[in-house]
Amino acid sequence: MIKAKRLQTKDYILIGIFSILIYAVNAIVGSILTPVIGAAAMPLIAGFCLFFSAVVYLVMAMKVAKRGALLVQSIVNGLVYTLMGVPLMLVFFALAGLFGEAVLFRGDGTQYRRLTRQSLAYAVYGCFYGMGTSVTIYVYGSAYLSGMFDADTLDRMLYFAYSPAWISASIMFAFGMTLLGSGFASRLLNKHFIKAGVIR
Repeated sequence: MIKAKRLQTKDYILIGIFSILIYAVNAIVGSILTPVIGAAAMPLIAGFCLFFSAVVYLVMAMKVAKRGALLVQSIVNGLVYTLMGVPLMLVFFALAGLFGEAVLFRGDGTQYRRLTRQSLAYAVYGCFYGMGTSVTIYVYGSAYLSGMFDADTLDRMLYFAYSPAWISASIMFAFGMTLLGSGFASRLLNKHFIKAGVIR
């Protein structure tokens, strides 16, 4: 049986770099789409972000291929939000990372190099990612966020956060778009990275 190797210092550095890239991709996609569909379908923006960041995640996951990579990435993401004034996100994303890691837990160690398992793990993480804004509203309330957003935006956020239909749609859309993005990323990796020997 092959045992899952432990993360080393170089792995933490690599995960940190890719985690910032994932955050940057999500932030860029989110900033582009918010003015376009934010008023009508704000909860769906997370799914589009995850579609594109899945490429970055799978590159990182295949290069590290060790237990804990998704968890560390989640913690780094949570730390970014903590620095932005929302410390709750550190705990929230850590939990999201743990649920994602649970998908990868069973196996002989080779599961960390399987694109299908890593894709599913990131999709589970994506379900939580799509709920981040709503959870922030539930815990802190609208008063806490009033200084961060204008009144119209905050009103829309509150409407979506307390709508069972939109909450369900957000979770399902995030899961589906993450898998779709992972499928695209898998083909890209197999064609341009794995065959070329860039990722072993």
